[in-house]
Amino acid sequence: MDAASFLRHFRRELDAFGACLVDGDLAAPIEHGEEELNLGELAALVGSSNLFAAAAVTDWDGSSDPPDASPPKVPEDPYELMRWVDGTGEVLLMALDTDPEAPAWGYYTPPNAGFWQRSRAVAMMLHRWDAERTVGEAGPLDPELAGEGISEVFDVLAPRQIGRGKAWPPDACIRLQASDTGDWWVFGPGEPVADLIGTAGDLLLLLRARRTVDDPVFTWNGDREAALSVLKGPLA
Repeated sequence: MDAASFLRHFRRELDAFGACLVDGDLAAPIEHGEEELNLGELAALVGSSNLFAAAAVTDWDGSSDPPDASPPKVPEDPYELMRWVDGTGEVLLMALDTDPEAPAWGYYTPPNAGFWQRSRAVAMMLHRWDAERTVGEAGPLDPELAGEGISEVFDVLAPRQIGRGKAWPPDACIRLQASDTGDWWVFGPGEPVADLIGTAGDLLLLLRARRTVDDPVFTWNGDREAALSVLKGPLA
């Protein structure tokens, strides 16, 4: 997926997220993850993350330190909150409208703007799903963007979590197969001991702690127990 496609996806997902802020209860709890967030707090997280990512591209001075992460002032009124989140999205879109190879601060080497183009598009889709699920029924994830999100987990996020001691290094190999796109990913050493099959969206939701390995949307082939050891610990 190219940079322009990532930015289009981000804009669409941001609009859908904003609609949830107008129609939903900001005190409603988000139904997943270790952090206890409500919808209003999720909106604050989205806006703050947008500004952080924009600064990572436009303000980076080449050092190993991330840009200033001072928390911004977040409006409490639902309508003003929606406008603020949308404004942070516009700031981010302007910052990311650049060559993917442009230097930027990031979580991997070499850091560039392309990291944030993919990362923020995927994150915005997941946050939109969270918000829609909180106020009603969540719409599907785009299969191609979900595939990019799965690649991000295995290319960037899981190695980072392992390096930080948050997850165990895999001692076996698992293969994930997307039933709707035909794409597949392997994670771990050697030949795959098992296959996990589901749509790209459902596989991403699993890796990002929105679904569980026992969810009936998935099909398993092979040594499921050994494969589960590969997925233990937060990979993202």
